Amino acid sequence: MNFTEKVKQELANILPNPRHCRMAELGGLIAGSGSIDDKERELVIFSENELVIKTTEKLLNKIFSVDNFGRTVYDIKRSGREWGKITLSAQETNRVVETVKLNRDGLISDPVLYTMTCCKRAYLRGLFLASGTLSDPKKDYHFEITHEDEHFADEIRKLICGFGADAKLVKRKNRFVVYVKDSGMISELLNVMGAHVAMMELENVKILKDLRNRVNRQVNCDQANINKALSASRKQLADIRYIREKTGFSGVAKDLIETAELREKYPEATLAELVMYNGDSVGKSGLNHRLKKLSDIADKLRSGDA
Repeated sequence: MNFTEKVKQELANILPNPRHCRMAELGGLIAGSGSIDDKERELVIFSENELVIKTTEKLLNKIFSVDNFGRTVYDIKRSGREWGKITLSAQETNRVVETVKLNRDGLISDPVLYTMTCCKRAYLRGLFLASGTLSDPKKDYHFEITHEDEHFADEIRKLICGFGADAKLVKRKNRFVVYVKDSGMISELLNVMGAHVAMMELENVKILKDLRNRVNRQVNCDQANINKALSASRKQLADIRYIREKTGFSGVAKDLIETAELREKYPEATLAELVMYNGDSVGKSGLNHRLKKLSDIADKLRSGDA
């Protein structure tokens, strides 16, 4: 089961108590997976996801207080995937269209159906169940809902933006895609729809990712510091060897000779470690100053100025 299926499984188990929220969720489901048979004038809800059909059945029966509202057919495709179809008679279709405030041409509900915040949540849940997908947060953060009508897709975008998410709209082939890429906003949308378990799973993945990234940054920073220290140490050792070869440290101050011997004794030590090995008799800045003076002496010897 992929992450989208997990989310939809959780959403399918939600049954709103208020009738107006049930109607809003049904409106979202029909907008995402419904169509009108032009000849028979019958409403058909089709989906390759059994959860969509089961949820639609449940809402139809609850809203209209009857069992077996409409005719449901399930079948197995050659690919092995199961699809389902609910067909409503012309009379049943009229009842649904009137109750859910549907436009027959596009099966899009009038916004009056979801004016209250609770109904907006339910409507978004129905839309996502019917035509939404969500990438695995371990790989990427991507939430989307698709629709064939550009105007309605923009209405979905506005609905999502109303919950504080920065939703974008693009065209992909013959459909329009409303998507959100920010992990925090996707988490909030899962909370809005009622997928609290999925939201916690996404948050846990975010925490692990952030922790891993911080560890990697620290490791990279430590490695860079180690490389920098080793590079500086190699330069200091080369300067000390050059001074010894050219002068045998004749005329070099005693404190500089002591620092040179300390560096040769601990060639890979950091500046802080050298201070410790030196018995803390001189601090980091003082020791660094001495090493720089040794480098200056070596540079002058190389240039012939010493």
